[in-house]
Amino acid sequence: MPASNSLLGRILRANEEASRRFGENTAEVDAFIHATTQLTPWQWRQVLTARRLVSTVTKEDAAQATESLVAIKAAIGSSERRVSEPMAKAGEALLAALEKRSDDKVAAAWQALSALVMRQQLSTLKFAAHYAPFITLIPVSGFDGLDPTTMRFLAAVQSLTREKCELLARRWRLDHEASRALIQAVTKTEHLKAEEAGALVALRTIPAQLTGDLGWAAVKTIVHGGRVLASRADLSGEQVAVLWAPLEPAIELASMLEPAAKPVRSRVRARAPASRAQGPYGPNSTEVSNFIKSVVALSPIQWLRILDRRTLLAAIKGTGDLDMLTRCRAFSAVDRAAGTIAAKAELTHEESMRGYGAFGDLAQMDYVGVDGFAKLVGRLATGDWVKIADSVPAVNQDVVGPLVSAGSGLYDFLESRSDEEAVAAWEAASALVRRIHLTPIKFAASYAPFASAIPATNPKSLSAPVLRYVRAVSRLSTNQCAVLAQPWHVADDLSSALTRAAADVGARTAEEAAALAAVVTVPMRVSGSEGWAAAKTAAFGGRVLGSRSRLSLEHLEVLWRPIQAAIPLASLVAVAKSRR
Repeated sequence: MPASNSLLGRILRANEEASRRFGENTAEVDAFIHATTQLTPWQWRQVLTARRLVSTVTKEDAAQATESLVAIKAAIGSSERRVSEPMAKAGEALLAALEKRSDDKVAAAWQALSALVMRQQLSTLKFAAHYAPFITLIPVSGFDGLDPTTMRFLAAVQSLTREKCELLARRWRLDHEASRALIQAVTKTEHLKAEEAGALVALRTIPAQLTGDLGWAAVKTIVHGGRVLASRADLSGEQVAVLWAPLEPAIELASMLEPAAKPVRSRVRARAPASRAQGPYGPNSTEVSNFIKSVVALSPIQWLRILDRRTLLAAIKGTGDLDMLTRCRAFSAVDRAAGTIAAKAELTHEESMRGYGAFGDLAQMDYVGVDGFAKLVGRLATGDWVKIADSVPAVNQDVVGPLVSAGSGLYDFLESRSDEEAVAAWEAASALVRRIHLTPIKFAASYAPFASAIPATNPKSLSAPVLRYVRAVSRLSTNQCAVLAQPWHVADDLSSALTRAAADVGARTAEEAAALAAVVTVPMRVSGSEGWAAAKTAAFGGRVLGSRSRLSLEHLEVLWRPIQAAIPLASLVAVAKSRR
């Protein structure tokens, strides 16, 4: 019995030691080490770029930190244990995991790892300065438990302009009583998540706008704001307002706090329409809408024909070492300049110069064609790209960023493949990125070459009648395509009824599936404008069939008339007779 208890005790002690082998934060440290081994070369470039940006405000020499890696390795492997045991064990695990990585990558990972091991002992700014390069790829614990007020604060920090950063960099001094109240409130809180999150996001945002002492001052002001928000439960409203004064010119306190609840109406409908306060694309609805109108109107194939494949590759390669926001602005500048070159015959000199933007300062753009523009973009240095990006008004990173990331992911493929293969791959990838912003027929036209090899629609999400219809479209004959290509018109009241019925997600899915089948099949039967008309009619049939559960039988039969002669409704929907 004593031996058994002794064995159990040893097992328990071993488990306890394993769970704390890297200190108090062992689980997160272990997860971080594993995550670093999964980072792609492109993600490592993001980390190193972010590290260089952070160093512009912290004034920490990244090259010197890399050189000191040799001393760190020696200290970890030394029997004298000049570093703590948890830190040494974590370092050994990290060095073994990143054995084949370059020194600059290992040095960046070591700084973040040491910050995680010492997270409870480090100041907020010290921890954030070391971990910020990894925060978007390997988030730390605590970000998933932030309250809505803190999330609004972080969103405001991410959208800061240079002018607002300069406002935050101004010197300020707190009222003595308010400062003492804040200190007392901070002591009551074990971990200030808002303060730490604010520091991490600030160090990833502000260096792109402001560097040096001014950038560091702006970062510290943001950290102060996070501390105030984290402690506001123990502060009065007046104290919060006084403590928020340094941030008020750039980030209004009223925009951070919970909005006042609206009174509930006495009568509530079963399907109340969603609130339109923020618009269809969230708080930046106006900006996103304007961007979509100007950029998404061009199909990917049109974009490639304007920019030329070499221009696209040069833009991807030239901006590879910049942060994502700068890349998004640079891509917008390239898109705008390329569109201006294509249309300059119809523009005045003043209109052309506005469209060229910063490119007008680099070359005589009136004498540059599409081919010359591709060569110009290929010669740009990093400094030129930064200048070009700075000349572009703020863009919504959530809209442009995915397209830039898709281009980066396809870079090696696009560079090594033929023009036709590169065009098809980029067209399909960009269509997937912007899928919700494209009509089903435009999405299908872009994605069709890959529809069978890499399906974009799950057949299980389609109803039986829709699946039968998609198969029927895939077997269309030349005569059936000619029937579908005939002109037709839908009355306004029926069009409105269909629009209401098609608001369901299932209707769009059905229309996309039908459009993909039509775009693949119809061109083998008829071509030109007749083929395009037949494909659009087939896609319209998918929309009607996907909305049938919300249409009356009479509306369904009338709306199906353009397709009826080619694909009878009775062959798809068995419910027609029972409805009668």
